Amino acid sequence: MDSIRTAGGGREPVAEKIAVRFEGDGGGVAELSWGQQEIWSVMRDKGSSLTMGSVRALPPGQTVPGVATALGDLMSRHQSLRTRLLLEPGGRTRQDVHVRGEIGLEVIDAGDGDPGEAAAAALAGYRARNFDYEREWPLRMAVITRQGAATHVAEAVCHIAADAFGLAALHEDFDRLLPGPARVRPGPVTAMPPAEQAARQQGSGARRAHEASMRYFERLAAVIPDRQFPSSRDPREPRFWQVTLESPAARLAAGTLAARFGLTTSPVLLAAFATAFSGFTGQPSVALHLVVSNRFRPGFAGSVSPVMQTCLAVLPADAPFGEVARRAWQSALGAYKHAYYDPEAKIALCEQLALGRGTGPDWSVVFNDRRVRSREPSGDAPAGASQALGNELSRSRLIWGDRDDMPQEKLSLNIIDAPDALCAEVRADTCVMRPQDMAELLRRMETILVEEALAEDVTAGPVASEPIPGRR
Repeated sequence: MDSIRTAGGGREPVAEKIAVRFEGDGGGVAELSWGQQEIWSVMRDKGSSLTMGSVRALPPGQTVPGVATALGDLMSRHQSLRTRLLLEPGGRTRQDVHVRGEIGLEVIDAGDGDPGEAAAAALAGYRARNFDYEREWPLRMAVITRQGAATHVAEAVCHIAADAFGLAALHEDFDRLLPGPARVRPGPVTAMPPAEQAARQQGSGARRAHEASMRYFERLAAVIPDRQFPSSRDPREPRFWQVTLESPAARLAAGTLAARFGLTTSPVLLAAFATAFSGFTGQPSVALHLVVSNRFRPGFAGSVSPVMQTCLAVLPADAPFGEVARRAWQSALGAYKHAYYDPEAKIALCEQLALGRGTGPDWSVVFNDRRVRSREPSGDAPAGASQALGNELSRSRLIWGDRDDMPQEKLSLNIIDAPDALCAEVRADTCVMRPQDMAELLRRMETILVEEALAEDVTAGPVASEPIPGRR
């Protein structure tokens, strides 16, 4: 047994590992699917597994054998979890899907400590080391016990096996597989597994989709400036910084505007980002890549494998906000249609475009709405919305996070699920964006959303005529 330290007091948690067998349908060696290729390229460039994970409390009455059975069933059901990579000479990477095998389930007795803290410590340990892509299954799991009862699970998933929506699907599947008198076991998996996706993407229909996407990409690339970022006057070490805005007011304002415009909140947030970033660059339009889920395509809806790809978009940001939001929605529709292509062929096209113009277009900006929930508008703001927004603004806060030298985009904005606030995370290269500008970008977004939401509030009263509170 191995000892594991946590922040909890009392007797230290103790861990052991049990072997869980699995056996499922489908196996063999195949090329990577387009979604796998795209995320694998990012993982390889960053030197990171881009591990996703969570700590979750289990329903009462769970046991270690019950969790082990659910884990075995989960592995059996989903080919992406039974897949290892073949890293071949010359840089070629393929997937090797196994029909059967066994996976270790770590069992951690929390002792006298907090089982939630023990689970968090286990997850931190999982995140701290990359996966062994050729020898390790892309899932790590621990079950935490206290006084013999299974109370929590901590799981980490390599990004090559799932994306954010896929992780949510895995959670839902695992919860249904846990034993319980009221639980309804899931039906057979109907989503197309990645090896089958890869085979279909060699067909004529997928090739036509790829070619249309590349024509779309070339048209937009032709209008992108060579330089979109000014030089930073405050480069830092480490080079890449992260800051997150948690804003209940921005969440309320985005929902109000989405209901007003007849949209979801995603294009509203995209418009706010484009408008704020345009103010920073001084350019009348913004070029960025949207991260698009291809789950609307036939056979992809319930897939746990990565099916996300990025697509270029160019947004005019010098129009009234309502018009920018509608154009953002139109641009998103174009991206949804054309974010389905052969990533390696796109890289070759990018190199060709850069060679033809003497430099690459400055498009290293990413907008990624990672929310699985809370994308729908929250409805019109109630009467007196200005007072409600003013109160909520006092609760917003900036949180500085990771700082590292891992290669990444010049600027990325991630919208993350949060129950009571807009959670917007900026990661940026301090060689092109000062830390204070990163924070100001998020504050500008918040201001734009709130002021636009208040613009048509007929009960504005005194708050709307005063400076917006909460600036810091």
